[in-house]
Amino acid sequence: MQYIDMENKVTILEYLVSYLKAANMIDRIILAVPDNVENYVFKEVAKKNNWEITFGDENDMLGRILDTATQHGTDVIVQGSTESPFLYGEGLDDVIRQHIEGGYDYTQIPNLPEGSGYSIFKTDALRISHERGEDKHRSELVSSFIFEHQDQFEILQIEPKENLKRAEVRITVDYPEDLIFCRQVFQYLKGSQGPISIKDIIDFWDNNPDLRKPLETIGIDWGHGRIWE
Repeated sequence: MQYIDMENKVTILEYLVSYLKAANMIDRIILAVPDNVENYVFKEVAKKNNWEITFGDENDMLGRILDTATQHGTDVIVQGSTESPFLYGEGLDDVIRQHIEGGYDYTQIPNLPEGSGYSIFKTDALRISHERGEDKHRSELVSSFIFEHQDQFEILQIEPKENLKRAEVRITVDYPEDLIFCRQVFQYLKGSQGPISIKDIIDFWDNNPDLRKPLETIGIDWGHGRIWE
């Protein structure tokens, strides 16, 4: 809920959704939010933008997503992180089409700048993961059961172009330094005019060593969530 656009009061979440709304194959935007008091602020941003919203178990993220999909009769889920303002939106419609036409359970584009990726799931695959998995699989590591049982699922991994394989480029917002850098990206690349391409962000990173230096001290901070490499 931090602002990416300070002047116009546009949140990180709202800017992220602008990438998703540009895809013709995405029918609706739904927030699946932990049901606790500090997250009720999401009701306001959902109402403001005419998004749908559901609340669920704080620790069972997989269950929240699955329940939301079930409530809305959704067969295919495109999941993005609310902590990342910039998404690899180029070709998103084509990726969704490949996922559906190929009958895949899970689709991912690996090795992109940190924070810019997304996942596509078949709802039935998440249902299997929730039923057969343990608590660790129901956490924020939504794809972990699929990863550990790849022989049971149809998985599509689409390699990006070589110039986009830049995992060291941080455009997530986990630390204050990240937020400062992302705001600079938004300002200098004129994010108020529309979604910024990941290629342009990579060029900005390469051309501004002083601005990126605080993030380089953090490095690749995937933690336990980065399990697909």
